[in-house]
Amino acid sequence: MNNDTPLLKIRFDGEAVGPGRIPVRHLLRFLGNMNKALQRTGRVLLGESVSVRRGPQPHSIKDEVALNLVLLTHGSPAAVLGFERRIEQQALAGMDRGMEILEKAIVGLAAVQKADEALPPGYDVGVLMAWRDAGMVFRQGIERIEFTLNHADRPAVAAFTPNGFVRIQQRIQGPQTNMRTIEGRLLMADFKEHGTRCR
Repeated sequence: MNNDTPLLKIRFDGEAVGPGRIPVRHLLRFLGNMNKALQRTGRVLLGESVSVRRGPQPHSIKDEVALNLVLLTHGSPAAVLGFERRIEQQALAGMDRGMEILEKAIVGLAAVQKADEALPPGYDVGVLMAWRDAGMVFRQGIERIEFTLNHADRPAVAAFTPNGFVRIQQRIQGPQTNMRTIEGRLLMADFKEHGTRCR
């Protein structure tokens, strides 16, 4: 880990960005949803059965994953942002929960974009939904987002792409099975999250 390099670097490529320039609305949407993904990953790692729930987020997780923007590059064709943790945790080696959350979120993002991969540690549907919402910037001129987590001698690197965004949406929807076309008169339909029925 190089002390001159930010802990987390995020590089945005696409026609909507320029040298050290990115639209504020894109940045706000992406960072807000990335923060949700980190907090939900923390909840899953703490053993909660569902990462999405109403009410305030646990302060311990919020504090562990809080980031400060410390770098916005200029002079390259992309916008590169650098982040450091807001508070320096004095944790024992191998017991830094915030660093574990960051690592599982970044490494897991690369895994969930691949076909037929099981959900990685720290992931559930709620985490996928947060990354899906962050990926909406792909519809606004962003073509690639690359993460580099400089937490060890060998950084964790993951790319978020439009194809990966589509794959995450497919994972959330689940397998499409038993598709049928039936002709006739529909008298009643029950549209529930689980078990849609027609009568």
